[in-house]
Amino acid sequence: MKLGARILKTGIAIILALFIASLLPNEAGLKAIAGVSAVVAMQPSVYRSLKTVSEQALGNFVGALLAVAMVTIFGDNVVIMGVTVILLIALLFQFNLAHVATLASVTALIIMGQHTGNFYVSAFYRFILVMIGVTSSSLVNLLFLPPKFESKIYYNALNICSDIFVWFKLVLNDTSDYHNIKEDRGLISKRINKLEQTYAYYAEEKPWSKKKTYSQNRKKILFKEVVRSTRQAYEVLKKMNRYQNDLHNLNQELLLQIKLEIDDLIAYHEQIFISLSKKARYDVCQLDTQIQNPQKKDLIDAYIKEIIKDPYQDGYTYSNVMQIISAIEEYHHILEHLDRLRMSFFSYHRNDNEIDIYEEDFDL
Repeated sequence: MKLGARILKTGIAIILALFIASLLPNEAGLKAIAGVSAVVAMQPSVYRSLKTVSEQALGNFVGALLAVAMVTIFGDNVVIMGVTVILLIALLFQFNLAHVATLASVTALIIMGQHTGNFYVSAFYRFILVMIGVTSSSLVNLLFLPPKFESKIYYNALNICSDIFVWFKLVLNDTSDYHNIKEDRGLISKRINKLEQTYAYYAEEKPWSKKKTYSQNRKKILFKEVVRSTRQAYEVLKKMNRYQNDLHNLNQELLLQIKLEIDDLIAYHEQIFISLSKKARYDVCQLDTQIQNPQKKDLIDAYIKEIIKDPYQDGYTYSNVMQIISAIEEYHHILEHLDRLRMSFFSYHRNDNEIDIYEEDFDL
């Protein structure tokens, strides 16, 4: 069982909401409503909490107002409750507030539900209880365990790439079944989608002062390329797996060049990862500039020579092999771009080049 920061924050928000709700008079009714709204209102980032708190308040107000109006005019039977939610969602879509429709609908249904005493007093207190939950979630998200997006992106990308590198070697050595690789590819793809979503949350974050805006934007660009390089490593694996039969029917000389190129790219990518955490020197360029392999040739040149040497072979399809090589070349290009960004970040901004990477070794 794994308890993440968001789970803990949700629990704390519920406790805070219920504590505040307990201070209201007994006329407020079911005070657990505050806890329910705290769960629904919890956001994945500080920025989204601050951005949506006013929008959630507006959505809840519209939901409460519409619920009161519908009950006053038509009563509170189940058909009216359903129609009210339909109208509410349509209104929120009209005003570009669709993202708060869930909580607004909960508010409307809570108000239209069973109540004792004066309906309007009950509706007022239920609206207040919902807003207590929304405010509690925003405060907890802001003050308690703020998301460590840089650590999340770094370690998730590192762990995903490490798994991809293992599969690179298995595919190139033809030591794993096609279907096993395809199945694991699906899991890696889901992890990359989650990684890209984490970066999207990180990209939304705003610094507390304008002074840090420039520094924050530079780091966002750097981490965007980290995510992009991870995606491209996966694309290389996808092509190699898809055309695995073509790959292993290649001339041994060309297959050797692909293996040498992949080995260099793995070492290059790992070097970049380690230097981002400042566990290695940042001013080191590609590793193949330090030790030249006499067997290694340019991959495109090797491929062209293969076509010229044997243009009528029938063991593999040239277009399929070209897709593998083009994915590898694109991966190389992206890593070079990431390396330039890394060098620039650490070389020209030495007074402000701290990356908040904490000691963690698991997917967050």
